[in-house]
Amino acid sequence: MNIKLTEEIAYHILAHLGALPANFTASDTARSMIDRQFLLPEKLKLTIDNQELSKNIYGCQVSVAGKDLRLLLADCSLEKNLPEYCLMVQLKGAPAYGVYLLFNRLVKENPPTTEVLIALSSDSKNWMPCNTYLQASLLASMEQLRDVGGQWGKCQSYQEQLNLLFSFVAFRDLFFGGADEG
Repeated sequence: MNIKLTEEIAYHILAHLGALPANFTASDTARSMIDRQFLLPEKLKLTIDNQELSKNIYGCQVSVAGKDLRLLLADCSLEKNLPEYCLMVQLKGAPAYGVYLLFNRLVKENPPTTEVLIALSSDSKNWMPCNTYLQASLLASMEQLRDVGGQWGKCQSYQEQLNLLFSFVAFRDLFFGGADEG
């Protein structure tokens, strides 16, 4: 797996959702998922150095070919200049994708190592890292969705996707050897 390519794919997906700064998005016309209208009441619980933190989760959905596409975005950031996000994407009746990125490009001196993961759950329980083909397929789908547009709304009936987000965060922790809890 090409980590640098995975990083760029995750970065493009999150930037087009308005979570990360980018010069290739029209920030004046693009809508960001990180908006109060998409803020969900549930929180992601993280335990860092024996301290529990509650992090915001945003959710939106759009109808694609008569099926709901739901996106849940958890802001896992611990420092302002070190954004960290977990995204869960699922089209009704299809496998779920998870995207995680610790974005270190805003840190000028001694940036931490980038952490990135794009994974797939075909059974709503287990996750596996995606190969380059699946990562590119997700990017192409997200790019196409952006180009087509659509009427985004706040998530409704998203408990399954919320559970998937929490399980993806747990998978991310195992993958990177962290101690966060979802």
